[in-house]
Amino acid sequence: MARETKIVNDIQDESTAELQAQIAQLKEDIAAIAATLTDMGSRKINQVRQDASDAYNDAYEQGEDALNSLKSSACSVEQQVTDYVQERPVTSLALAAAFGYLVAALTRR
Repeated sequence: MARETKIVNDIQDESTAELQAQIAQLKEDIAAIAATLTDMGSRKINQVRQDASDAYNDAYEQGEDALNSLKSSACSVEQQVTDYVQERPVTSLALAAAFGYLVAALTRR
């Protein structure tokens, strides 16, 4: 009977050791999976940041281009008005007076 008890204890000890080894392996596997997920998340966050930065830079450049185009157009219109006033000073004065009268009439009410 003592021999049977020893055999049972040996089997239990082997089973316990095997289970402990499997648990240790599972812990290592879970840690590796967690590290992989963390790495993937970090890469995704960095990619999203880069994409946002690129979109901002593109929008900024487009805004600058639009502003430069608008400035160019404004300078062109200003030059055309200046040329018109120099070529037709009397007509320009009459138009300015009419515009002033119209603005005064509209703001009086």
